[in-house]
Amino acid sequence: MANIIHTTFWNYNAFADYKSQMLRDWIELGITTPTLPVFTLGHDKNEDLIAILDDARSLGIQVILQFDKMFLENYYNGADVYRADVMTIVDTFGRHPAVYGYYVGEEPNTDSEEAYFEGMKIIRECHPECHVYTNFGSIERTERMLLKGEQNINDWVKKFKDYSGADIIGFGVYSQLFRDKSGVFEAMYNIRTFVEAGKKAGVDVWVTPLSSAHDFYRAPTVDDFRWQINVPVACGCKGAVWFRLYDKIVAFDYRESPIDEFGIKTGHFYDLARVQKKFNILYGGLFNRLSHIESYGLGVSFGGYPYFTPGASDLIEHADCRSGMLSFFKDEDGNDYIAVVNTDMENSYHMTLHFSEKVAKAEFVYYNGDKLVDCFTRGDLKGPGKSSPMCLAPGHMEVIKITRA
Repeated sequence: MANIIHTTFWNYNAFADYKSQMLRDWIELGITTPTLPVFTLGHDKNEDLIAILDDARSLGIQVILQFDKMFLENYYNGADVYRADVMTIVDTFGRHPAVYGYYVGEEPNTDSEEAYFEGMKIIRECHPECHVYTNFGSIERTERMLLKGEQNINDWVKKFKDYSGADIIGFGVYSQLFRDKSGVFEAMYNIRTFVEAGKKAGVDVWVTPLSSAHDFYRAPTVDDFRWQINVPVACGCKGAVWFRLYDKIVAFDYRESPIDEFGIKTGHFYDLARVQKKFNILYGGLFNRLSHIESYGLGVSFGGYPYFTPGASDLIEHADCRSGMLSFFKDEDGNDYIAVVNTDMENSYHMTLHFSEKVAKAEFVYYNGDKLVDCFTRGDLKGPGKSSPMCLAPGHMEVIKITRA
C-alpha cells in the first residue's frame, strides 16, 4: 500500500451486483485505489463489505468507500443524526487497513455550501487520519453555481480547507475530447485553476478525465488516455478519477466504456490498462514525492500557462518544441526535477532542452527513481549544454532529474 499518485473511477455499480472478480479487473486496469459501490447501512450486508476489504488487503491495495448516509447533503437531516451515521461507518468499516478514505459528494452549490463545510468537518473529526474526496465539476460550473461572482475559487477552497480540514478536492473537465480538438485550452485552464487553488489552500487536487464516449465527446484513444493522465500530473495533480468504466443497458449518452454493458472488456480497457500500468511503473510513486513549482508552455501554450522564456528558470536557457510543456518540481530533499510533455493530442513532436551552466548533470528518471539514464553531462563544456532531441508522442511525458553544478 505504497504512497502513489492515486488512480480510481466513478463507481455506479449497485453494491448488490459486486462480484469478487471486479476488484481484480480494476487492478488489471492499473487502478491503484478503487472506489467501491455505494453501500447502504441497514440494507446491504456489513459482512459483504468487510469481505471486500479483507480481499483488498490480501491484494495489497486500499480502496475508497461510498456510503449514501455519508454524502454531505445528508447533513441537512440533522447534524446529530449525520454525526451518528458517520461514527457508525467509521467504527464498523473505516478503521480497516484496506480503507484509504471516503468519497462524499460532488458539485457543491450555494444551497449545499453549509453541508460541505459542516459535514466535512464532522467527518474529519470522526476520522481525522483518513482521506476524504469531494468533486467540484468544472471551473465554469463552479463559478456559475457556487461562487456566483461573489468569491474566487482560491479563497473558497482555502476557507473550505481551513474550516473543515478537507484534504482532497477534485474537478472534472472533458473538453479535451471535443471531436474537433478545440477544447484543449479549456481543459488546461481547468487544470491550472484548480491546481493553483489547491496549492494555495494546501490540499491535493484530483482530476476527472473521460474514459467513455459521453454525449458529444468522442471515445478516447490510447493517445487520449496518455494525455489525460500525464498532462494533469505534470501540472501538479495528485490523482485521476476516470469517468466511467462501465456501460449500462439504459444509458443513452454513454458508450465505448472500458467494460461494456454485458461485463465484457473492450479494446478501451486494454488501452487504458497499458497507459496506466506504464505510468504506475515509471512515475506513480515518484510524483507523490514531488512538489509542483511551475509549468510553462512551449510553441503553443494552452490554458493560460505562461510561455517559457529566457530567465524563467535558472536551469534551462531555452527549449524547443512545437507544442510542449516544461514543469518544474522539487522533492523532499530539495532536488530539482523537470517534467516535459507533448501537449498536442494528435501529433508527435521533438523537444530539445538547452541546460544552463548551473546544470552539472541531467538524467532521465524511470521506475520511480530506481533507474537513471544520462540525458546530459557537462564535463568540460562551457556555456549551455544541449540535450538530444526527444521524440514525444501525444501526451508523452519524460522526467529529468537535475544535479546542480
